[in-house]
Amino acid sequence: MRTLFIILLIALLPGMAKSMTPSHPSRDSFTVYLFLLEDCKITQAYADKMQSIYAEYAKDSIGFQGFFPNPISEDSSMQGFIQKYNIPFSCTRTHAYARAKQLGVTVTPEVVVYNETRQTIVYQGRIDNLYERVGQRRQVVTSHELEAALYCIRNNKPVPIPKTTAIGCFLN
Repeated sequence: MRTLFIILLIALLPGMAKSMTPSHPSRDSFTVYLFLLEDCKITQAYADKMQSIYAEYAKDSIGFQGFFPNPISEDSSMQGFIQKYNIPFSCTRTHAYARAKQLGVTVTPEVVVYNETRQTIVYQGRIDNLYERVGQRRQVVTSHELEAALYCIRNNKPVPIPKTTAIGCFLN
């Protein structure tokens, strides 16, 4: 009987050890904060890009939160923007201006990728280089900084370019 128990224990040990090992290593928690303005043509130009980035990275347990920090924004205009452009993530005006100032956000659209676990900014700036400057839109986007940062996070690598200058509408 004792021999049978030992044989069963030896047979079950590899499976027991495997089930006790986490299926994936613990990871830091990240949130992409997107600072938006419903009347800003540059923000509007990024609607499709925001949808595709959300679709690609939200499944990696990266959070997304939209903020409308401009005092001229109203709940109705914010909701109209969200519906018109099919924004798939939660958005708010509540404490948005204070959050923008706390993070050093100066224009919309501007993004901040925040490591919630370590309470640090890992990327801040533009979504990509669609706009060279206000009023000057590129024909071809050649640099995708936000996606590059999220790709690095997904693959547990350091973000190579932690800060860029966002081009957009100034916060009032």
